[in-house]
Amino acid sequence: MDLIIKQVTKIVFPFIVLYGFYIALHGHLTPGGGFAAGAIIGSAFALLVIAFDERDVEHKLTVHELIDLKSVAGFFMILIIGKMGYSMRSALIESQTLFSLWSGGFTIIMNLAGTFMVSSAIILIIYSLEKEAWKK
Repeated sequence: MDLIIKQVTKIVFPFIVLYGFYIALHGHLTPGGGFAAGAIIGSAFALLVIAFDERDVEHKLTVHELIDLKSVAGFFMILIIGKMGYSMRSALIESQTLFSLWSGGFTIIMNLAGTFMVSSAIILIIYSLEKEAWKK
């Protein structure tokens, strides 16, 4: 692979991931949220998978770790949804303060869990497609 692509990927990758987490944490105040942040972070990892060789990527990122991350994120989403359903109306209204950054209550946690689920799914798809290309 080209040296310029690898170097630019090394420089840009952390900023894309940081921007994805910014979108996840501010998704209840701005357009975005879990899905948009997951797509941004997944795209950053897709750039990593495309720019580097198989052996460079596999020692940093394994399929089993991605599946574990997706499973844990899904479990947290189920727990959060259960908690929201249990204490639904009164707890949500009490925890939300107008014009406050952390006014989303459970929304921020749901955005983060959704971010991990979407990003791990996109990474798995890109990684699987690229692994098939590596075989050829």
